[in-house]
Amino acid sequence: MEDGIFMAKKKNNESIDEFDELMDEDIQSVYPEIEEEKEKEKSEEKKEELEEIIEAEEELEDTLDFIMEEEEEVPQYKYLDIEIHHAEGKNNFEVVIKNQSHGFLNILVNHLLNLNSVAIAAYKKTNIDLPCIFIKIKEGYNIKEILREGIDSLRNEVLEVQKLFKNLM
Repeated sequence: MEDGIFMAKKKNNESIDEFDELMDEDIQSVYPEIEEEKEKEKSEEKKEELEEIIEAEEELEDTLDFIMEEEEEVPQYKYLDIEIHHAEGKNNFEVVIKNQSHGFLNILVNHLLNLNSVAIAAYKKTNIDLPCIFIKIKEGYNIKEILREGIDSLRNEVLEVQKLFKNLM
């Protein structure tokens, strides 16, 4: 064998390149149509989903409006569980109010103090004993009537505040 120089001849890639270009043109001519159809289907699906969401929100709003109207028309009252006891001394009373907070007791005592028939009013609430309001009334007044007046005064104030909030909205 002889030592020699071997040269590689470059193949003609023009025919391969032409074939690739023709294939690309064929693919591109079909592919955009498929892609456009897919995009149209996706956009239609999105529109349908949005319409369903909007309908659901409108139904929810209607339901909420209806519920809110019902709540406003029918007031819900919470009745107080009250026990009235005579305390030491004349015209001294202990009023035990079950299941009430410091906030309610404080406001009720303030409304009782605004009445002319009440000389002294204070409350005590502990975790051990039931909440208790101590009241000393002036001569000639009835404790039950005084409590009614105090609660009515508190109710009127709450109604006024509700009206003010409604006007703000």
